[in-house]
Amino acid sequence: MITVNQNINSNDLLDLVKKAETEGERIIIEREGKGKVAIINYADLKLLEDLEDARDSELLRQAVAESKNQQSITFDELLNELGLTIEDLTSGDEDE
Repeated sequence: MITVNQNINSNDLLDLVKKAETEGERIIIEREGKGKVAIINYADLKLLEDLEDARDSELLRQAVAESKNQQSITFDELLNELGLTIEDLTSGDEDE
């Protein structure tokens, strides 16, 4: 992993982007000694997205499993419970 200051010049930045692309190097750009931005190659980004998707799928599975033990209500029942109508939710969406 390479760490650089945000004041890096554009030629050096392009070199770092190439390293990320071709060598899989991960670049951290810091400001005031703290990481603010990372440059990673596309394969790393796809891996990160796949991991996020897997986590989201697991959270959804857990929520579905938990909901099976709870009573459900319809959308209309929820609106009624909240004292709302469908018009309350859609008013103000149209251009005047």
